[in-house]
Amino acid sequence: PRECLKIIESKSKVRQSRAKAVVTKVGTSSSTPVISSDVAELKDMVRALLLNKKN
Repeated sequence: PRECLKIIESKSKVRQSRAKAVVTKVGTSSSTPVISSDVAELKDMVRALLLNKKN
């Protein structure tokens, strides 16, 4: 079970880093309002992931 937890944690870390990379990329080249809504969704997803880790 511990190994499974480690795998899940590493996957969530990868997801977080990917989401952050996308947010920073989009943040620097934000041109359309559609992108900003995507960023908001990504930020919410990252926030949810971080909250899940704390609990």
